Amino acid sequence: MFIKNRKDFLSSTFLLVLGILMAFRSTKLSIWSKFGPDEGFLPLVIALIIIGLSLMISMKSLSLRREKEIEDILLKKRDRETMNISRVFFYIVLSMFYGLLLDKVGFLITSGLFLIMILRFVEKQTWKMAILVSVTSVTVCYLLFVYFLEVHLPIGFIR
Repeated sequence: MFIKNRKDFLSSTFLLVLGILMAFRSTKLSIWSKFGPDEGFLPLVIALIIIGLSLMISMKSLSLRREKEIEDILLKKRDRETMNISRVFFYIVLSMFYGLLLDKVGFLITSGLFLIMILRFVEKQTWKMAILVSVTSVTVCYLLFVYFLEVHLPIGFIR
């Protein structure tokens, strides 16, 4: 068995260990009560998602092919993909603004604008797609957290 992508393999191994640690720590909390999900439920679900996704990435980074074939594939892949550091920078800056504005402006407006900015200007989607995905995602999250999980989200200046 060969490692096709060393960075993917190392990052997925780190995330796998992190997910396992999170899962063990969350089982020490109450996961379910007679009223529904308890304090350990969300950390456990997140840990299981991290474990599953890290295993998928790890499997994709491994190969049964010979080394020469792997080198050819990696060279072709490097030619097609270039690390765009400005995208990472924009994600960080927009995430910081999101965190700063969430309490003041509210969940609905902040999340909607955040997703539109990410999709339109970082991921280069069309306006139609950015707005559609943003409105749908924010609406589903709002309904899920407010009505199903009964979590109070920041309202901001909209009252």
